[in-house]
Amino acid sequence: MRHNKQVAANIDAIKADVEAATSQADLIRVIRSVQNHPGPLDYDDRIAATIKWLLLFAGTMGLYLTASSGGFHGDIGFFLDLAMNFSSAWVPAIGVVLLAKRLEKKGKVLPLPDSINRQWLRLGLIGVAATALFAVLPFWAYAYWTVIYTLIGLIRLVGVLILLDDYPIGQEITLGMLIIGAGLWMWQGKRLHWREPVSDRIQLLDSLFNNNLKPVKVSKSGKAQEFGNKFREFDRGNHRREIEALYQGSYKGKVHQFGFQLYHFHFVDKRTETYRDSEGNTKTRTTYHHYDRHGLLVRFPFAKSISLDGDRRIKFDGMPYSAASNEFNRHFKVRAQEEMQAARLLSPAVVEQLCNIGESYRSPVIEINADGEMCIAFDNDDLLTLKRQYGLEKPEAFAKEIAGHAKLEKLDTLLKTVHDLMRLNDNNFA
Repeated sequence: MRHNKQVAANIDAIKADVEAATSQADLIRVIRSVQNHPGPLDYDDRIAATIKWLLLFAGTMGLYLTASSGGFHGDIGFFLDLAMNFSSAWVPAIGVVLLAKRLEKKGKVLPLPDSINRQWLRLGLIGVAATALFAVLPFWAYAYWTVIYTLIGLIRLVGVLILLDDYPIGQEITLGMLIIGAGLWMWQGKRLHWREPVSDRIQLLDSLFNNNLKPVKVSKSGKAQEFGNKFREFDRGNHRREIEALYQGSYKGKVHQFGFQLYHFHFVDKRTETYRDSEGNTKTRTTYHHYDRHGLLVRFPFAKSISLDGDRRIKFDGMPYSAASNEFNRHFKVRAQEEMQAARLLSPAVVEQLCNIGESYRSPVIEINADGEMCIAFDNDDLLTLKRQYGLEKPEAFAKEIAGHAKLEKLDTLLKTVHDLMRLNDNNFA
């Protein structure tokens, strides 16, 4: 217990140092401090791990016991029976995936092309291949079920899980053990891999430092409401709307220089659905659907009250306008308070630039309000995300990686496009 308290205190101190950093050099010093840290940085959770495995084993055996007694009914019974029947394939496959994950920590990684070389994809491919292999492996299913039924017989014999013979009580106990075991697994995994989110935070701050971006502290819901008063883009989500992150920056081009804000908008739709269960009874349930939008806010005094909608999930006011370019019209539906405003804005050169945005981003929206403020928004494309090769688990390599310049190419490209839009329109409304 004393050891784990010391570990928690050391980790909290490292996190505090990360948040206090004001430069790339500060971040590198934090990484070096982890490399040469005098105190413990890993939790001792052996007792929790033992309890976890016992609960998961007992809960799994309870599932087999209850299922073999016909204890599960309804929708949950159908899916559990299906899962149990094919468990001879997917249960050992999980073990193979866990083994592969452990081997990856030792540098033994499945070779894949760089374009698709992601851990989740590597482990997913291994899991699918292992499941298929165990499904067709001769005599494996027989050996598997022989072991399972032997264990069930022993459990019944010694009466360890005797309450499971009464399936309503047994089902609750079984699911309870599995839920607690899964909860311990996630809790232990979070403690075991605490370096990952801290490494992500270091990389994000390094990107901000390298690109002169400053975080802006805001009220999440309050700022979303403020933006919603200016732009229709933020009229999304009937349950919750929040600005998860906001950054301030500046751009200096050959013709124009301007300030901008980079944001992450999160919104939630609440829906009540009616459905029929397996017995034909009509029931209702409430579901929450979470969505993310990212975007850029910038002053654009060359046009007013124009929207270019490539999303279709929200509706804009104004008169419809079609450009001469069929490609542009496929990407965007244009509405403007005055048709002449749209005609002046959408010159052939501007249309070409906007087609690039339509090709590069999912569900893009470009909205210029009556005050000459522009919002460029799109789905799930964080302009600050960079692929990180190392982390605090390898401090020396991570420090060298962070020491380089983190260039945000997606953001640079978008800012250059905004600059070109300004340059191409700065005389249109004279």
